[in-house]
Amino acid sequence: MAVLLLVSTCAGAAAASPAFHLTLNSVFAGRPPWGFLPSGIVWAPNGRAFAYVLPGQDPKAVLPVYLYEVASRRSRVLIDPARFGKSARTPGSLVWSPNGRSLAYLERGTLYIRDVAAGTDRKVAGRARDPQWSPLGDAIAYVHAADLYVAHLGRRLRITRVTRGGRSGAILNGELDWVYPEELGTAHGYAWSPNGNAIAYLRMDERGVTEFPIVDFLPYDNTVSYQRYPLAGENNPRVTLRVVDLRTGASRLLYDAGAKDEYLPFFGWKPNSKDLLAELLDRSQKHLRVVEWNDLSRPPQSIYAQSDPKWLDDVPLPAWLPNGSSLWVLDRGGTFGLYERAARGALRRLTGAYRTFNLLGTDPRSHVAYVTAAYPTRRDRSLLAVPLHGGSVEDLTPAKGTHRVWLAPGAATFVDTHSTVNQPPQADLVNLRDGRVLATLAAKNAALQAALLPVRMFEVPSAYGPLDAWMLVPPRFDPHRRYPVIVYVYGGPAAPTTTDGFGYQFALYHQLLARRGFIVFSIDGPASQVNSDVHVRMLYHDFGPGSLLGQVIGVRYLDSLPYVDAKRIGIWGWSFGGYETAYALTHTTLFRAGAAVAPVTDWHLYDTIYTERYMGRPQDHPRAYDESSVLTAAKNLHGALLISHGTSDNNVHMANSIALLQQFVLADKEDVDFMVYPRTLHPIAGLAQHRQLFGHMLTWWVEHL
Repeated sequence: MAVLLLVSTCAGAAAASPAFHLTLNSVFAGRPPWGFLPSGIVWAPNGRAFAYVLPGQDPKAVLPVYLYEVASRRSRVLIDPARFGKSARTPGSLVWSPNGRSLAYLERGTLYIRDVAAGTDRKVAGRARDPQWSPLGDAIAYVHAADLYVAHLGRRLRITRVTRGGRSGAILNGELDWVYPEELGTAHGYAWSPNGNAIAYLRMDERGVTEFPIVDFLPYDNTVSYQRYPLAGENNPRVTLRVVDLRTGASRLLYDAGAKDEYLPFFGWKPNSKDLLAELLDRSQKHLRVVEWNDLSRPPQSIYAQSDPKWLDDVPLPAWLPNGSSLWVLDRGGTFGLYERAARGALRRLTGAYRTFNLLGTDPRSHVAYVTAAYPTRRDRSLLAVPLHGGSVEDLTPAKGTHRVWLAPGAATFVDTHSTVNQPPQADLVNLRDGRVLATLAAKNAALQAALLPVRMFEVPSAYGPLDAWMLVPPRFDPHRRYPVIVYVYGGPAAPTTTDGFGYQFALYHQLLARRGFIVFSIDGPASQVNSDVHVRMLYHDFGPGSLLGQVIGVRYLDSLPYVDAKRIGIWGWSFGGYETAYALTHTTLFRAGAAVAPVTDWHLYDTIYTERYMGRPQDHPRAYDESSVLTAAKNLHGALLISHGTSDNNVHMANSIALLQQFVLADKEDVDFMVYPRTLHPIAGLAQHRQLFGHMLTWWVEHL
C-alpha cells in the first residue's frame, strides 16, 4: 500500500491548525507534539531510496519500516511487522545489499532478507545480531551466541561458523561489549575484506571484568542479571584484533591490545586492497596511533600518531581519495577540524577554527568533502561543502539553527531535519547541488510553535570569554516582580545545553515550568563549549569544581537581575546533569533545591573509558576523585534534593543513588526525596514513566520553590 509522505504546504495553509494546548498529557503522549519525524534513515547504495521508521514517544509501539523513493517523492510500507503476529517488534538493524535490491533486518532476533521489488522475505537465522553484507552481495555475516557466522545466499542457503570459543558474558568474537559502543563509538565488532575472502574481527575477553548485578524487584522472587561493566580503575576487557580466512577457515592474531592494556576502538580495510588499519589508544588516553598492515603480510606500520599531556579523544579512521591521500577528522590546533593527509604524510587543515564533527562523504569528481560542523557559530549545526584544493567552504544548510543530515551515497540529495530553539523540527529532502527543497517529509507543527513561549538566547560575560545562555520567562512577565528560577544543567565536557535547536521533551517540560510561574535558565560553562579545547581541559582531574564553574557564574548573573529571587533558585539535570545537580547542592549554598535524574554520585562507580579519560585512574589520583565526589560531601547538603533513578539502569547504575542515600542517612539529612522507576534503563523510557517523572518534578518544584 503506497502512502504519500510529502506534506503539502498549500493544504496546510488552507486549513487552519487548531490551537495546541501544552499539558502533561499532550507533551507526554504517544504522538509527539512536534509530529512524527523520519528516523533511522538508511540510504540505498545508489542513493535513489531510503528506508526509515516514524517513531513516536511510546517505546513499546511496533513500527513498520517505510521506503521513500526519491524519483517519485512517494513512500510505501516496506516491512509490516504485523505479519509476524502479536509478538512482533519494530524491525531493526536495517542493512542494504551492495546492489540495493535487498534489505537485511532483524525481527525479534531473527535475521530476514527482504526482496525490495518482490516484497518477499527469506529467513536466514535465529538469534542473530549485527548483520553485515559481503561486498559481493553473495553472503551475509552475523553474530550468534558470541561467535561469527556467514550465511551463503545461493539457491540453497548454507551457513558456516567462522569463529569458535565464543561465550556470552565471557568471550566475544565479533561482538562488542557494553563500554566500547557507549564510550568509544565503536559500531561493529567485525569487518569484511573488500574481496569478501576474509573478515577482521575483535575478540573481547571479558572474564576479568566486574560482573555488575542488576536486580528486578518486581517478581515475588527477585531475579538478578549481570552486566560486564569495567569500573574506573578496574579491569577492562582484553581485546585482540584477528583475521579469519573464509576460504581455509584459519584465524590468526594480528594485534593483542590487552597485553598493554590498550583500547582498539576502530579498525577497517583500505578500499580495494588487502591492507588493514586499526586505531590504538593507550589506557591513559594520552597516546594514539593508527597502524596499517600491508597485505597482512608485514608487521604493522604507524601511519599517524598523536599525544597530549592530558587526554586525546579517539578519531574515526580516514576516508581515502583516488590519488592516495586521505581525509581525517582530527583534534589539533585547539579544536576538531578536517585534514587532508598527503600520501607522504603531510597534514593540511581544510576547515576553519570552528568545530568539525563528522565527515559524511566525498565527491572526488568535484573535489569536495562534506562535513557537519558548528558553523557559522558554535550554537549552529550545519552541513558544509569543503573544497579539497583550497577555497572557501559552502554552507549547504544556510538557515540558522540545528541541522541533522543524512547524506545520500553519490552526494546528490540529503535529508535535513532542522529546527531552532524556538521552532519545532521540520524534515526536508534537499538537492545537494543547488539547495532546493525537493520535498517536505514532515512539516513543522505551526500550532505548537504558536503555543510556545519565546526562549531568549544571549551571552553572559566571564573571565573565560562570553558564555552561551538562554532564558524562558513566564507568560505576562512583569519585570517589577521577583521570580523563582530553575537552572537546567548538563555540564559535561564539550556537551552544551545552549545549541540553537529544539529541545523536544525537555524543552516542552521547561515550557510547562514557565507556565507555573518559573523562569527557566541554562548556561554552558567554559568546559561545555565545543569550540575551545583549552577550556574543556579545565576538567582534567577536576570534574566537580571544573564543571560547576559555569553554574556559579550563571547564578551570579541571575543574582544581578532585579526580577530574580536569589533565595529561590533551583537546579536540575539528567546523567552528568544529575551529577552536577547533586554536586552543586553539596558544594555550594547557591541553590535552594535540586532535582537529579540518574546521577553519577562518585566517579569510582562509573566506567573506565569515560572516567579515566578526564580523571585518570582512582588509585593514581585519589584526591581528584575525592574532590569530585558527592558522597564525601553529603553532610554539606544545602537545600532539598529529589533523586530519580531507574532500577535497571545499565549506564549509571542505581548503586550511585543508593550510595548517596546511605551517606545522607549517616549525616542525618532529611530533606531528600527518592523516586524509583522499576525495570527502566538510563532514559527511564515509557509513556507512563515519563509522564509521572516530569509530572512529579513539576509538582515538587512548586512545593519547594
